[in-house]
Amino acid sequence: MKNKIIFSLIILAILSIIIGLIGKIAGSSIIFANATWHMFAQTCLLAAIAFGVGKLLEK
Repeated sequence: MKNKIIFSLIILAILSIIIGLIGKIAGSSIIFANATWHMFAQTCLLAAIAFGVGKLLEK
């Protein structure tokens, strides 16, 4: 179960980075500011790391 959560958080982070980069290249914001997408991607990656560490500590 936790592998699916970690994988989905990483996919969500990659999508957020892509949306932020598209907005930065196009020179406009997509729904939110481009920096917000990058901060959301960082948050997703930190959550994935936390779940991964938690999974390692269970064993």
